[in-house]
Amino acid sequence: MSADSDLKQGDPSGSESTKPADSKGTDPVAFNPAERNRLVQVLMAGSHRRKSGGGLPDAESAEPTDLKAANSNSFNLAERSRLVRVLLLGSALRLALLVLFPDLVSHYLSGRVELSTPVTSYKRLVEGVHLSLHSVSPYDGGLFHQSPLLLVLFSVLHFLPTLFTNLLYVAVDALVAYTLAKLAAAKTMGSARLSTAAPSLAIPGEIHFACTPSAVATMYLFNPLTIATTLARSTIVFSHLAVVSALHAGISGWSNQAVLLTAIATHLSLYPAVLIAPVALMASRTQQQQPEVVSVGRVALVLGKFAVAVGALHVLFALVFGTQYFMATVDFTLRVADLQPNVGLFWYFFIEIFDEFRPFFFVVFQLTALAFAVPVSWRFRDDPLFAGTLLVGIVSALKSYPSWGDFSLFLGLLPLFEELAKYLQYSFLSANLLLYGVGLAPVFWHLWIEQGTGNANFFYAATLVYVFGQITLLFDLGGAKLRRELDVHHPETRTRTVIQE
Repeated sequence: MSADSDLKQGDPSGSESTKPADSKGTDPVAFNPAERNRLVQVLMAGSHRRKSGGGLPDAESAEPTDLKAANSNSFNLAERSRLVRVLLLGSALRLALLVLFPDLVSHYLSGRVELSTPVTSYKRLVEGVHLSLHSVSPYDGGLFHQSPLLLVLFSVLHFLPTLFTNLLYVAVDALVAYTLAKLAAAKTMGSARLSTAAPSLAIPGEIHFACTPSAVATMYLFNPLTIATTLARSTIVFSHLAVVSALHAGISGWSNQAVLLTAIATHLSLYPAVLIAPVALMASRTQQQQPEVVSVGRVALVLGKFAVAVGALHVLFALVFGTQYFMATVDFTLRVADLQPNVGLFWYFFIEIFDEFRPFFFVVFQLTALAFAVPVSWRFRDDPLFAGTLLVGIVSALKSYPSWGDFSLFLGLLPLFEELAKYLQYSFLSANLLLYGVGLAPVFWHLWIEQGTGNANFFYAATLVYVFGQITLLFDLGGAKLRRELDVHHPETRTRTVIQE
């Protein structure tokens, strides 16, 4: 007779028996769900080590081995099937829109300032490729400000039909969604594995609080902002792929890959440099037996590797394209040389300010966006993935040339922290601010530019509402994480209101 039928005979309600171990008709070995999950993790890790022909791992390799075993078994058959369907459906939707509505893409969305900026514009990229193919450096003028890596990639696509460019954008979006799904699976496995070492990941009484990988991929692929960014062919999607791949490599314990991917993301978009702090913490935690202890030596080693990788990329392309390359990419972004309107805070402010005050406010604005890396990473060092997610949101709100695509990546990472949803206090306010900002921006742009019945204040007001909505969500999310940590360490306060004096 099966174990399920034995349980049903022992307990008429069909649930697990809570009788003493020596009671008749009761399973002599009873586990609660948390203990069962931990036992399964131990057995899976032991089986993986036996198959590999090794004995017990040493202190340096124990954690990465367990993480690799967890990643290899992260999707069961049903979840894998759901994920494949989601990826295929999302890709088919994008490809259909790109093929069936080419005019919408080429004449409308690709020119929207909410979706395309001077450093992510597909039109500017095409012009840069055209100049490069005619033996003219694209960095000599003031038109092209993107990475040479994109220049090389699209120089190849220039000789192929447009369909191949569409397929590239669709594939990159699908890869981002798939990597987010793997992040969700890795976080779920890590929550069980680190339940004693990192108590902030679990609360007594909570058995399952993780969003399924297929649900995470669905929320990213079918987000209207994500779809619009892909249809506009914004090159920010390549930076997104590098960012989520770096986070996944970091949480999986692959420090070298994480450093390289973070360096590539920084090379593509500059601001992902802030992610090296949480990536370094991930590498420190996953390569030792006590994940709650931060190894200063490992963090310093990761930071040194990152500096070498970024420096090597910049030196290599500076040797090829000259100093104009650096001035047209990094310097251009930091100085905000092009004041084309966008959904950020910089353009209107620096249009109105006097020239003699510009250098001071350049430093202030850029430091505001970059200075959060260390304090945020250190405060949430017990959960570096959350610190990385929070930094992605900060950058999307405070970078010099933001777009809706930046915020779509932050929204794609949020479902990884489903356990914080019940702690959010201002979700209604932040959702309304974001909806109003996104909805009013195209309307006010039409009134200002196309009809001439408005002015720049209209569009900038919608931008302020949009950015304020992002900042409200960031504060709410950080507060939710802190409140959850308080509930974990002090369960007696779970029903009490925290008042700060």
